[in-house]
Amino acid sequence: MKIFYILVLIYVLIIIYLRNKYIDFYVEEPYIIVHAVGGLSNKIRVILSYLYRANKENKKLRVIWQVDKECPEVYNNLFEDIANLEVISSSNNHDYITWEPDNQEYINNKYHKLLKPLPQIQNSIDSYKQNLNNSYIACHIRRTDIVIFNNYSWYKPKTDQEYMKFIDNCDPTMKIYIATDNKETQDIFINKYNDRIIIKKIIPSDSLRQTSVQDAVVDIYICAGAKYFMGSIGSSFTDLITYIREN
Repeated sequence: MKIFYILVLIYVLIIIYLRNKYIDFYVEEPYIIVHAVGGLSNKIRVILSYLYRANKENKKLRVIWQVDKECPEVYNNLFEDIANLEVISSSNNHDYITWEPDNQEYINNKYHKLLKPLPQIQNSIDSYKQNLNNSYIACHIRRTDIVIFNNYSWYKPKTDQEYMKFIDNCDPTMKIYIATDNKETQDIFINKYNDRIIIKKIIPSDSLRQTSVQDAVVDIYICAGAKYFMGSIGSSFTDLITYIREN
């Protein structure tokens, strides 16, 4: 008789265990897990495109955002939280390694508006725009990592003279913002346009990229808000700026 009660107890415990496991399996929200690779703008493109997909499929999005030389900053030091998005630093389990064109509907659905820079970064953006009189010319001039593409015959970066011609064809009374992470480039434009240039001056450094990722976020939103803008060829950074401008 005692053995019978023991067996019944074991059976009940097994049923409770399986029932709880079964319930948890369905209560837990399903995730799409993505490993975002590349620089800041590429990582953002991964987040927005897969967040659109996750929302469409009634899932949550978990993004692996690793700090590396291409993007040496964590997401949470740049942007505010977004509903249904969890950003983590590492994981042994992920489904994808980059963005996919099938998710491009995020553009038409204006998913960039979900991105909110942290208050201190937004304050910097607002301050620059005010100093630029809120109506200004902006250029994104890619230089520091351009050497990577110099061996490709299809890649013909714009020259400083092309940017200057663009600026000179705009309203000469407007202030100018130059988004670049290269001090030499910055100095060339400061020397030509003097006090029309409103920027954060780069401190000389041995690093390939000479500005912070927070500075890059500021660059994105100031360029996006410009009346006139010229970007760089073959740059996902310019692509992101253009996407925000057009939407």
